[in-house]
Amino acid sequence: MQFRNFRFGIFTLVGILFLLHSYSEGATVDDLKSQIKNREDQIASIEAEIAEYQKQIDAKVLEAGTLKHQISSLIAEIGKLNAEIRLTRGKIYASELSLEKIELEINKKADEIEDKKASLSGIMRSINETDYESLVEILLKHKDLSDFFSDIRNIESLEGAVKKELSELKDLKRDLEIKEADESSIKSSLVDLAAELSDRKSIEETYKKKKDQLLRDTKNKEAEYQKLVREREIKRAQILEDIRKIEDQLRLLIDPASLPAPRPGVLAWPVLNPNITQNFGKTDFAKNTDVYNQNSHNGIDLRAPVGTQILAAEEGIVKGTGNSDIVCPGGSYGKWILIEHPNHLSTLYAHLSVSKVSSGQGIKRGELIAYSGDTGYTTGPHLHFTVYDARTVQIKSSRVCGSLPYGGYLDPILYL
Repeated sequence: MQFRNFRFGIFTLVGILFLLHSYSEGATVDDLKSQIKNREDQIASIEAEIAEYQKQIDAKVLEAGTLKHQISSLIAEIGKLNAEIRLTRGKIYASELSLEKIELEINKKADEIEDKKASLSGIMRSINETDYESLVEILLKHKDLSDFFSDIRNIESLEGAVKKELSELKDLKRDLEIKEADESSIKSSLVDLAAELSDRKSIEETYKKKKDQLLRDTKNKEAEYQKLVREREIKRAQILEDIRKIEDQLRLLIDPASLPAPRPGVLAWPVLNPNITQNFGKTDFAKNTDVYNQNSHNGIDLRAPVGTQILAAEEGIVKGTGNSDIVCPGGSYGKWILIEHPNHLSTLYAHLSVSKVSSGQGIKRGELIAYSGDTGYTTGPHLHFTVYDARTVQIKSSRVCGSLPYGGYLDPILYL
């Protein structure tokens, strides 16, 4: 009969609804919304504080040249890093509040689903009672035809109520699934934020040590600082000459026919909201300063304040990592990462503060691999990004600066 088939369909749908875990309601949703709003206001205040620190740091870069300016720049950098730690903590707390709020909402949806299931059960019992009577039996039971038609209308009304309850139950289930997806996303975000907090603490500690080391090396005397700068400039010139000679030879090995056709999107930008501060090749900076011994710039520089997240430009394998500052502080790439990609390109990321990967590790496009810094030779924090023909790349020891990457370099803009 149609009622029996209808009832089977209802029970099938009800049967697939899953049971939800219970949650202890320590606060109301409105309470949590208020706390989240307060935390968001605090986050906005810290972000404004960080922006102010960045203005100070940018100004200090322009004033660079003396020990006093270098120390004050490091102090401003440490202040900004500390604010970023507080910002990350604030984001963690706000996410925890959001998670608590959504779990309350999930709990409420679960209760509403249970109420709908109970309501459906009541309707089903009423339908079940009429299901065993044929229309003839119902007709014979009533002396008056009006009573018979009244019973039929009641049965039709029950059928309509079931359809309505089912529709509302489906809506509740859909809302529940959306909220559970939001819950999963927040939990994933909390894991990422916890890792970021640890990274930012590490960066802050590095800069505190950098300031203390500079004061020890110079004995807090300007003359000692200038002597240190001159010694580093001599080493830097030797390193750049080594790199130039080797890479001039390696560029002859580039095979354009086997490389990806130049077009935007072959590689992803390694930072969000990219801003190029120096282009590839014979730039004005390269021609008008002795930074590259008046040779070409073998990559591009991207604006990246200390602690900016650095992302892999394409999937691949980490072919090497290093830190030239261990052997020649301030002389070369500083902390660097080299990744080889399946499309025969390799990418180099330099002047990092923290590296998140190790040699031999598989990497996905857009994955966090490091945080920017100003290790090695820089005139201020930034990311140096080089693209090589992967088959020309070598990692070998330089005369004065330990192991460094070399290769036949290409213009990154052709592929970004």
